[in-house]
Amino acid sequence: MVETFLYPIVTFLIFLTLVCLLYILAGKFGPKFKEAKYKLKSYACGEDSPGENKPQSYGLFHVAFFFTILHVGALLIATAPRGLGALLGIVLIGSMGITALALYVGGDKHV
Repeated sequence: MVETFLYPIVTFLIFLTLVCLLYILAGKFGPKFKEAKYKLKSYACGEDSPGENKPQSYGLFHVAFFFTILHVGALLIATAPRGLGALLGIVLIGSMGITALALYVGGDKHV
């Protein structure tokens, strides 16, 4: 029974349930939202902000995503089991290569 809690998915679901319960309880016992004239108005550094739309810059997003893919892949490969389970690592290396190639070739076209 104790070994069941060592599985990451079981631990994740237990803590997800606890967080959801805490969120619901905090919503019930916390202060209620009161409508105020300036509560939802933009405010920055003591001055009123016009709240204009600024274009988002995703210029380096593909680079950050590339490094994330490589680091997660390296972690999974480093912790891969030996034997027949290592075939999953080979499939992972192949999918990482395809993803890295896609990010390298077409990553900056959407900027």
